[in-house]
Amino acid sequence: MNLDYNCYHADFSSKFLSIQTCLATANLNLDAIFELLLINERGSMIATDPHPREKPKTPWYIALVPLNMALGSSGILSTLRALTLGASIAEVGVLAAANATATIIFSTFWGKLSDSSGARKKYLMILFFTLSPMFLALSVANSISEVILFYSMLAIFTSGISPIAVMLVVEICKSKNWEGEIARYNSVSSVGNICGLGLNTIAALFFEVSWLFYISSALCLIALLMLWRFAEEPEITLERYVFPIRSPRYAEKSLSPKSILHFLDARQFRIAEIKMFKFKPLQLLFLACFVQWAGIYFFSVGETPLMKSLGMSNSLILALNASASFVSIFAFGKIIPSLKQSRAKMIKRAIFWRSAFIFCWAGISLLLVYPTPYGFLFPFMLSVVWPVNYAMIWLPIVTYAISSSSANKKSTAQGALMVSIAIANALGSTLGGLVMSKFGYTIGFISAAIITLLSMPIFSRVDIV
Repeated sequence: MNLDYNCYHADFSSKFLSIQTCLATANLNLDAIFELLLINERGSMIATDPHPREKPKTPWYIALVPLNMALGSSGILSTLRALTLGASIAEVGVLAAANATATIIFSTFWGKLSDSSGARKKYLMILFFTLSPMFLALSVANSISEVILFYSMLAIFTSGISPIAVMLVVEICKSKNWEGEIARYNSVSSVGNICGLGLNTIAALFFEVSWLFYISSALCLIALLMLWRFAEEPEITLERYVFPIRSPRYAEKSLSPKSILHFLDARQFRIAEIKMFKFKPLQLLFLACFVQWAGIYFFSVGETPLMKSLGMSNSLILALNASASFVSIFAFGKIIPSLKQSRAKMIKRAIFWRSAFIFCWAGISLLLVYPTPYGFLFPFMLSVVWPVNYAMIWLPIVTYAISSSSANKKSTAQGALMVSIAIANALGSTLGGLVMSKFGYTIGFISAAIITLLSMPIFSRVDIV
């Protein structure tokens, strides 16, 4: 299972926003730019804190471990559950598209609701609590339409966790090192994802997929108790306009349709003048990412169904996901930073190898006609190597989006990037499911590889150095 699918299909907003915020803060050298201004709920300045304060003693981050143990496997478990009920590839595509659409819409809603009241812990407790019955609903779903419905409802609540949790990190921290705290938040979340996949890998050896949702439901309740016990409401909440390019809350604000459409607004173009070289650099970047990830999600929707058709067990598929998640951490932390090449070359190589791997999956689909005893080794090897290419393309893209946007629109650019990929998720998953259900895996994977390659000439017109 490739990392793109595992990240966005399972919980699009939480992983993306935390990684984005970490990368943004790493590039802005905030300590040299500003001092934190503490603002009361009515908007008046009450203090300027020139010295770092002591970090909170209550380790509320511990609640993220059981939470992400549940959320990290939600996408693959929902797909396996749908396949158990006899879902077609087209219906698996609808499942992914519905989740992505709900995430786009409600991530903004929950963030603004929390902002309006200034409450963080209260809304997180509501979200944690509602996740438990959603997993129970998935466990008793008896039809494909019910799985799609409940998985989409799950996304309604998971989409609000990251925008609120990231702000709770910043506001409780009360120091200039809040970017380090966000990195810590992201690291703890990743540990939870891997632990959850590992737990479900073992549990799948003894239980059906429907029973694994009970484990996820219980983990959400454990996370709720930990949050209630260890987390505290921030004494003050940071006012959004004081941190126009620095606050993670501004990243949440950037998801609003008005700010995002500033970059994607087609009204600023004349139909007769739409040419590649007329686009602004960031618009080209968003277009290239849309095409790239449309191809990726076009391919991803058929990945799990093919592995099931090859006879791979649920436990083996979950183990593959756990391995890919572990490799991704190593790739982001060690492999990519050690590469000595330009970002443009890194992106081109990543696109080439991504397309090549998808072509290899087209070859793997032939194992349905010519089966071999150890056929499962081929998808396993490809999926474990995939995260390295994901890191090769993702880090340069995010870095360029931050550095190329104006000072007061850096987070807006990240929000627009997030939405362009989410739309690609919804569209690519839907089309991929339809094509593969009608023409088969081989044609579908070849089509996905071609779409992925089409992003290369667009990326080449973006001056990424």
